[in-house]
Amino acid sequence: MRLSIGLLIATLAAGTQNSPPAGSGEILAQLSNIHLDKKQTYNIRDITLRRDALSIALNRGTIAFLEPIMGKVTGAVFIGSGEVVAIPPDAVEKQQVFKFTGSPVLNEPFQAAFFRFTDGTYEEIMKEYAQHAAEDVSEEEAAQFLPWEQIVRDRSDVMKYRILADFLEPSSEPLFLSDLRGEKTGWFEVLYDPRLVEEVAIVKFHDSGLGSVADLWASFNRRSEVRNPEAVAHENKSAIDVLSYDIDATISDVQLDAQATMRLKAVRAGARVLSFDISRFLRVSSVTLDSGDPVPFYQHDENTLTVILQRATEPGQEITLRLSYSGEAIAKRGSSMFYVGDRGPWYPSPGNQDGATFNLTFHYPAAYTLVATGSELREWDEAGRRHSTWKSDGEFPIAGFNLGDFKIVADEAPPLPIYVCVNSDVGAENLLKDLRATINYFSGLFGPYPYSRLTVSPFPLSYPQTWPALVGLQSESQFLVTELARTHELAHQWFGNQVGWSSYRDQWIAEGFAHYAGAMYMENKYPDTTRFREILDEARARLLEQGADGSIWLGHRLASTVTPDGYTQTLPNKGTWVVHMLRMLMREDGAPDPDAGFLKMVREFLEAYRGKLASTWDLKRIAEKYMTSSMDVREDKKLDWFFDEWVFGTGIPTYTLDYQVMPAQSGFVVQGTIKQSEVANHFIMSVPVYADDDFLGRVVIGDEDGTFRFNVKTRPARVVLDPKGTVLMKTNAG
Repeated sequence: MRLSIGLLIATLAAGTQNSPPAGSGEILAQLSNIHLDKKQTYNIRDITLRRDALSIALNRGTIAFLEPIMGKVTGAVFIGSGEVVAIPPDAVEKQQVFKFTGSPVLNEPFQAAFFRFTDGTYEEIMKEYAQHAAEDVSEEEAAQFLPWEQIVRDRSDVMKYRILADFLEPSSEPLFLSDLRGEKTGWFEVLYDPRLVEEVAIVKFHDSGLGSVADLWASFNRRSEVRNPEAVAHENKSAIDVLSYDIDATISDVQLDAQATMRLKAVRAGARVLSFDISRFLRVSSVTLDSGDPVPFYQHDENTLTVILQRATEPGQEITLRLSYSGEAIAKRGSSMFYVGDRGPWYPSPGNQDGATFNLTFHYPAAYTLVATGSELREWDEAGRRHSTWKSDGEFPIAGFNLGDFKIVADEAPPLPIYVCVNSDVGAENLLKDLRATINYFSGLFGPYPYSRLTVSPFPLSYPQTWPALVGLQSESQFLVTELARTHELAHQWFGNQVGWSSYRDQWIAEGFAHYAGAMYMENKYPDTTRFREILDEARARLLEQGADGSIWLGHRLASTVTPDGYTQTLPNKGTWVVHMLRMLMREDGAPDPDAGFLKMVREFLEAYRGKLASTWDLKRIAEKYMTSSMDVREDKKLDWFFDEWVFGTGIPTYTLDYQVMPAQSGFVVQGTIKQSEVANHFIMSVPVYADDDFLGRVVIGDEDGTFRFNVKTRPARVVLDPKGTVLMKTNAG
């Protein structure tokens, strides 16, 4: 499990069952009913709190601390004049801060702050206070905090499970959170939490009417790690690894009743507080150990379950948890199609891509058909209901199912049986043929299909859903969807399922390669058409229309209240172009297989990280092994320049060509200059130059204009840049 800021966002009201272990119940009771301490209100000035990249100056004002919990102060309210400064460590995060605040550096005055902490903040402030002449707190100054009593009570659940972990677990990784009322920005939060993979965060919550929506202004590693992002790309701060799931689920219309057995392995010592994602529509009724002993748990309103172990973990220790839960977690389309969709995880999940084995048993109405991830071991009818069992082919990152009134049409020819769920036979045989052709094509490009079967089912939403060995395509009316959408989802069996992403920042690899694989299928199937070029042109047009939402390295953070379509428009389209440019730079026209280098690179990447989580740095390292001479634009045998410009950067260059054709002794000389604009000065790219339909060579344009001189035998009618569309640019000036 890779902890993220999402685990901190989902810390709202909870209900409890079972009796908590000694100490935790009392701590939680106090955390849930906390008040300002009237005995600890002080006038302070000129105190600065520094937490890694965060600097919070309390210039002058009054501070009231919260009542101690088990003798420890865990928060305070400040009213007065203050200022927060945070300097993001890289261009990606600076651009994001600029996107939300209008400045690449956070420098915001504030008039009020609400602190929660488990570090030495209280002692630090009191030490600084003691070094100044004490100023008595007037009745008027004390009265400022009267409205805050209710605010503090209303917010008492915020972070309480995170704070509880610091009370129960022996850790040197304390929390610091400050909720600030900025002069220009309104309320926002700054966070330093060493338990997170990215320890520093700046976030603002918005009330959408359906709940809180978070804009993550910045999130990055602490200073000791930020200089070497490759070294922390696989950082894992999880307390546990889920080894296996055994789930027995009964489905009755939209009701799901389930018992899940989770086998866990402790990764680190001392953990007692474990967090899992689970649908807010499901309510957990019990959690026990394998021995039957009850385990305390708390369920939050925002898809989060917290489990408290009686004893601290030891590295390598295996723990079995048995959970019972139920609720209306199933969505229904029409009268005969059931799915989980966006209603949240239907089983307790650590919220990451790490794999586990799955054994699934389902009980459902006999009139319906159910398909799930993995291989079906058995299906039978008994007591008026239908039952089926499914088993994963090794470890899966996720498991899912679809249920509906459909029939299954099959092509069970070896080596891969393919099953399609349909409402009628119309078009089913053609779809089976297309699926077989797509799988055969991708297997030739990327290596064997990763699983023992493939099932394709209708999925009644505007977006498809892909699980290992199970692909849900859009609703019945769109089931025979465009080939590109279908092939994109099938490619996710390799990119996303066979190889997962190390963190949200690396999800672009799965989306980019899957979308481009679909484009390559179209290129192969329709070789004498413009279909392939149209896909790239549409991706470019959407990128130019959307504008610079941010680096694709931001993953889901591209979607925000400022750019709600940032993820769906930017990630697959920019990712497609990144993969396309890598392929074109590795391409050797005239060779028996011009794409041999590119495909070897892709296959090595997929094989090296089979069943693992890959990072952007992993892809870069393997791609560098297959560099052509035209890719070595910095003459260092590295692709830093390419990933800096196209993955971490957001620029799309415009090129202006100025050339002349002059007679020469043996023909003609074509010489000219290529100017680059609308990108940073350090931006560098290798651009192909053509005379009519003949390739002349590549010209590197970077800090200086690109100049060229080519000899040709006949006078060209025109000289153009990149007529075959191998570079993402705004114009093809010629």
